[in-house]
Amino acid sequence: MNFRQFQEIGRALFEEGIVHSTSGNMSVRDNDVFYITAHDCPFSNITPDKIIRVNLSNKNLDRGTSVEVDVHRAIYKFTEYTAIIHAHPIFATVLSFAENPIRPVDAEGSFYLPEIPVVEVVDTIGSEGVVLKIPQVLKNSPAAVVKTHGSWVVGKSLFECYKLTSSLENACKILYYLRR
Repeated sequence: MNFRQFQEIGRALFEEGIVHSTSGNMSVRDNDVFYITAHDCPFSNITPDKIIRVNLSNKNLDRGTSVEVDVHRAIYKFTEYTAIIHAHPIFATVLSFAENPIRPVDAEGSFYLPEIPVVEVVDTIGSEGVVLKIPQVLKNSPAAVVKTHGSWVVGKSLFECYKLTSSLENACKILYYLRR
């Protein structure tokens, strides 16, 4: 686990406005365990005590973790990805109210994410609906948005997830301004 990467990417997400305060969470898988940000983790200044080691198959170590820990666990069990960022990008969330899928029109956005699925569930935060739907969607797309809530992005590293999360939000900003 590379603590410095959690710190650097958390700060970058915060500075870009992709997460606010303690919103969002991220994790990295290492075989049968993964490291996830704690509940109320301040992305602007992540400290070592805010990264919690949990087991992929046993929930007994989940104390203090993000409320989305079960979604992370389900994604890791259902896919081969080794990193996840869940964020609350404003423009992607706004577009999720009316669009499904979101189709970027800018060069970078359409190159990295030609189509971003929007997933609708009754309870959007750490619910069984998200646990069941998001891993299936992310099996076929590196990014998805839970309608009215936020994005889920998967990759081989936190940096890859960050790059895609940032691209997703920039593409959604462009779409938003084009439609105004």
